[in-house]
Amino acid sequence: MLTPLKAGRSGHLRASLKPLAVLCGALSVGAVAQEQPRASGALEEVVVSARRVEESLQTTPVSVVALGGEKLEQMGVDSLSTFDAFVPNLSTGAPMGGGNLAVFTIRGIGGGQGTVSHENSVGVYIDEIYMARPNGGLLDLIDVGQVEVLRGPQGTLFGRNTSGGAVIYHTKRPDHEFGGEVKGAIGSYDRRDVTGIVNIPFTDTLAGRFTYASATRDGFVKRLNDGQKMGNKDVQLARGQLRWTPTDDWTVDFAAAHLQSSTNGVATHISAIDPTDLLPSRLGNPGYNDSLLTHDRYKVRGGSLPDINDYESTSYSLLASYQLNDNIEFRSLTGYNEANHRQRTDYDLTEFDVWMYDETYDIEYYSQEFQLNGTAFDDRLNWVTGIFYLHEESRQDRKRFLPTEPAGNPEYGDTDNTSYAVFAQGTYSLTDKLSATLGVRWNKDEKDYAGGRGTAEAENDDDWENVSTRIGIEYELTPDVMLYASRAEGFRAGGFNDRPRPGQLNDGLIPYDPEELVTYEIGFRSEFWDNRARLNATYFFTEYDDIQVQTAFFDPRAGTNIQVTQNAGAAEVEGIELEALVMLTDRLTLNASFGWIDAKYTDVGNSPTLTKKTPFQFTPEYSYTIGLTYTQPLQGADLDLSVDYGWKDEQTNNNTETNYIWMPDYGLLNARVSYTPHEGNWSVALFGTNLLDEEYLIGAMDLSTGDNYSGFISEFLGRPREVGVELKVTF
Repeated sequence: MLTPLKAGRSGHLRASLKPLAVLCGALSVGAVAQEQPRASGALEEVVVSARRVEESLQTTPVSVVALGGEKLEQMGVDSLSTFDAFVPNLSTGAPMGGGNLAVFTIRGIGGGQGTVSHENSVGVYIDEIYMARPNGGLLDLIDVGQVEVLRGPQGTLFGRNTSGGAVIYHTKRPDHEFGGEVKGAIGSYDRRDVTGIVNIPFTDTLAGRFTYASATRDGFVKRLNDGQKMGNKDVQLARGQLRWTPTDDWTVDFAAAHLQSSTNGVATHISAIDPTDLLPSRLGNPGYNDSLLTHDRYKVRGGSLPDINDYESTSYSLLASYQLNDNIEFRSLTGYNEANHRQRTDYDLTEFDVWMYDETYDIEYYSQEFQLNGTAFDDRLNWVTGIFYLHEESRQDRKRFLPTEPAGNPEYGDTDNTSYAVFAQGTYSLTDKLSATLGVRWNKDEKDYAGGRGTAEAENDDDWENVSTRIGIEYELTPDVMLYASRAEGFRAGGFNDRPRPGQLNDGLIPYDPEELVTYEIGFRSEFWDNRARLNATYFFTEYDDIQVQTAFFDPRAGTNIQVTQNAGAAEVEGIELEALVMLTDRLTLNASFGWIDAKYTDVGNSPTLTKKTPFQFTPEYSYTIGLTYTQPLQGADLDLSVDYGWKDEQTNNNTETNYIWMPDYGLLNARVSYTPHEGNWSVALFGTNLLDEEYLIGAMDLSTGDNYSGFISEFLGRPREVGVELKVTF
């Protein structure tokens, strides 16, 4: 277990706050000194869809962070890959393959291997359509309306694979006003971003919105052998949307999108080499040793072949709603996605062929959901009910190039998944101030899996059922303060150990069951100071059972112990989440948030890779954000300034006792200043990200001493300081 980047393990929240306090104090004094009175106002209402209907954030008894497109732009967040730095108790994490695989962790619940036989614990939704695979999930924030993070299990309304929570991405929808914008940005590392958007009202009942975006920038870790810079970015997106409202009761939204994303590898530094481990010892070449290391963190020797990470997808969605009467609405949500993902990764990044993967994913899935929602009993009952169907067919082909397999041992995995669900949830007003919520969801998963490795092939199938519930009570203490308590369940779907082993039980394709959890929450939502201040707080306690962990058991067919993923773990997780937003003056607004998590295993079964002291992966104990936005009127223009700082405590890269790495705490400072004339249709902005030029890790792998297998340690680096300028023209 190694702590890279700097010596020691911090975990000291107090020390990390000192430079931030000085910075914020200076910014606050400077901003207040420039304030001039103008008409007083109040905080804008935030509308969220955490309970599958649109409602105010302040009346929603779920821990939700909701950030609109304008705020995300101010914060310098242009992708979900950097989103987590400014959301406490959320971590993105970089999986081994890196690229755009979304492996979110919320409140310590996350994980997932990015393979077709495994599932993740945090669901990702685009305009209410579920992404069945994490490939492509680290979305660029292009023409986005709002991003919501739902923390805690969402099993009742969202179903499978939301035991940790959900990330919901809303695009901007067509409206009946002609307009659009063209936006371009240049910056560090040869950044070149172009976005074009046009909104067209074709008729009184039909409108369209069309978006094209291209975002490119160079990498920042140089491969010495060929001069390429790892960590580059090249994204192309084309999206078309139509909104049809033939009557006042009907709304139909259709969207089609094509996305291409490529990079020449995750920005990686090799920090240690152990030539005595299993794979290096089989090279038969004494040249593989620590002389291959570089002292510059932003340089690496480079692999036998350049890394490749290419993703391409085409998706369609059709959302229709019909108001049956004054009290009942019918909704249909249809989604289809097909994607191809190719990644070739030389993990040791030397001229020696120690460990390299070349793999391709072919993904196709379809989902259909029907909902009825409405009110009853003189609007005292608000309810939603529905049925859900998902079918997925995905294939993964992989070659592993090792000293023992120099030609690349081919592997494949085929999965055919079908999921069904029926759900209902209602909130009933017992009095004018007291309400109760009850929800239930039944889910069934059917999985067929076939895999091959070399000449060994096998197949297996299984099915699982789950019932998740939510019980809650909400009390309106005053018109501006809501208290709530809830008990909610969620689960991560079961799967298969995906490598055939002839002679072993089920030829090695051993299934494991869903993991389940229940979370107890209490919290309050409040506004005060004439709605100029908002403070929300949540405390949660989670009982986490049947955790999918690596275990060992004796297989009589093989005559030896084998390691497989099985349901052998249990844990308890508790924590706090705070969010505050204060309009200090009509021009100056302060936002701040804080998260704390204490996660610990209470049972690890016979797992050879865990102990009760093993830390949860991508689970910083503390995290916080603080930001200021300020508007200064000028002669005929406005000058807008935003400064945001996000800090995360140290965290580990995985939950394997023998090879986890403590990744040090880090803080990111982003800022943006924009000039917008009152007359005209343009604006210009200067922006910067990671302005303190923090060296930080987004992931790591220790495959050396403790693992005794591959003989190296990889560190995946976050982007260094970047600055740029943006010009936007609207019409």
